[in-house]
Amino acid sequence: MTHFVGLDVSQKMTAICVVDNVGRRLWRGQCPSVPPEQIGGLVRRHAGDDARIGIETGAMTPWLVHELRNFGLEVVCLDARHARAALKMQINKTGSE
Repeated sequence: MTHFVGLDVSQKMTAICVVDNVGRRLWRGQCPSVPPEQIGGLVRRHAGDDARIGIETGAMTPWLVHELRNFGLEVVCLDARHARAALKMQINKTGSE
């Protein structure tokens, strides 16, 4: 099963959130943004080798994306405005449907 990872990157710390294919949170934590090996290690430990990572565009994004891809991880960049619009379109199902 593929797990999805969201990274919220700042110069000092990176917040990491891992969810499954239905959006259930599996793990949340943080680590220093440098070195990127630490981020990659936590992603692999909590989401597996086939994790799909989303990272918001920002000053550190190009560098971090290249580093994580060099570790063999799948990373996509998300513009904050586009990600917000996509999440608003998500259908929420309830038990009565």
